[in-house]
Amino acid sequence: MKKLVTAALAAAFMLPVVAQAADKKFTVAGIVFQEDQFMKTTLLGMKSVAEKEGVNLLTSNTSNQISKEVEVVNTYAARGVDAIAITYLDPAAASIPAVKAASDKGIKIVSFNNKLAADFPVSTVMSDNTLLGAGSGKEAAAYIKAHYGDKTEIKVAIINYKAQLPPESNARQDGFWNEIKDIPGVTLVAEASSPVAEEAIKKAADIITAHPDIDLMYGCNAGGLIGAVLAVKNSGKAIPVFGIDLDKQIVGFLQSKDNILQASTAQDPFKIGALAMENAIKSLKGEAVEKEIIVPGLTLSRTDSAAVAEYAKTVK
Repeated sequence: MKKLVTAALAAAFMLPVVAQAADKKFTVAGIVFQEDQFMKTTLLGMKSVAEKEGVNLLTSNTSNQISKEVEVVNTYAARGVDAIAITYLDPAAASIPAVKAASDKGIKIVSFNNKLAADFPVSTVMSDNTLLGAGSGKEAAAYIKAHYGDKTEIKVAIINYKAQLPPESNARQDGFWNEIKDIPGVTLVAEASSPVAEEAIKKAADIITAHPDIDLMYGCNAGGLIGAVLAVKNSGKAIPVFGIDLDKQIVGFLQSKDNILQASTAQDPFKIGALAMENAIKSLKGEAVEKEIIVPGLTLSRTDSAAVAEYAKTVK
């Protein structure tokens, strides 16, 4: 009888512990690497899910410094967060050790925007960068055929960001180039690397000076696209620009009467952030998550002004 009472009392004392574990408020860290509209919107997607699920969200920006990325990951790991959702500066090498150490401590790792060259992240949520480039490449191919059909040489220049993120930039450049390279006369005459608009303006301007008869420019990210558009505008030349990313300024370029930016393909950063957070929470709850999720992109062209105007309502 005494044993039964003791067992009952023990069970009673255990119940609150079990309930507390079930009701634990998870803490998830969201880590981005720069302060732009894409990264800000990704964090908004995370925040929307975190608030809905009652999760404590901590956020950090590594400011394009791999040393700071390592420091931030180590700090969150030491703090004992439950999960880390992160986009990497060097997913093929330097980013791996810190997140691997965090994972070894039992912290769930969710990659977003790019993919780590390792198997331990519980999930990866990203766009297909080759397909993003192809979206704008198809628009460029149509433009070339419509406007340059009688030219024997069509000179193209590209502003990429391979100095910052080589695999991602190369995929976007290849996706674009593969759509236009077989058009008779198309030739890549220049390329430069810059992830930010301020530097990209100068590099695009240098290309225009060196190749005053250039026919088309492509920017592999927001910085390269914005830099190319502003450099063309400053030159006074009629050079069509195509690119990747969409924000308020870029949509404004698509609606501008200067007719410079012709088309751009965007990721869906809000959805990427939301899905990354959802998968982090599911993994913490022991639920199954998809190992990799590809979020489709969206191509907007000035030839479809109604679609551009509709999208503009979402970036005000």
